[in-house]
Amino acid sequence: MSLENRDDLVPLRALANPLRIRIVSLLTGASMSATEVADELGIAHASASYHLRQLARAGFLQQTDEQQPDERQTDERPRAGKGRPQLRYRYDPSSGQRLDRSEGRQLLHQAMSTDLARRLAETDRQRTSMDAEVWLARPVWEEIVGLIDQAVALLHDKAGPPHDGVKVSMTALLLELRDER
Repeated sequence: MSLENRDDLVPLRALANPLRIRIVSLLTGASMSATEVADELGIAHASASYHLRQLARAGFLQQTDEQQPDERQTDERPRAGKGRPQLRYRYDPSSGQRLDRSEGRQLLHQAMSTDLARRLAETDRQRTSMDAEVWLARPVWEEIVGLIDQAVALLHDKAGPPHDGVKVSMTALLLELRDER
């Protein structure tokens, strides 16, 4: 990526918090307001609102005007409350293509490890797991990376709103290691 596009980069370190990882995961399947995020994750509304704003500012989330089916107006009466619809946020899948990997990687991995421990504690059924540190021919490695990229894209594309289907977790971390010989 050229330096003139540096302003378009999404700061990786903005995700370096297990709660923010959960929020981004939650908003992959549906747009949600701070109130809905707070209710779903069992956190304070102020905390949800703060983290949503930070993630949006960093470029991981986009504001959307989508409404839940029960919020859509069927007549011309004004909305209840303060007259303003709640801000809704949704994960921006293009943010993965714009990640600034120059800093924050270690912080993100620590946050992912913390969140993975939470997910493992919530596991009802393990479908598959794999761990390997092996040598592969470059074409084979590139094929594997491509397949995992396809699986991640499919997961994000097909993700639904909370409580709509099976709650699942997928963690993919493909690393090229230094040859310390």
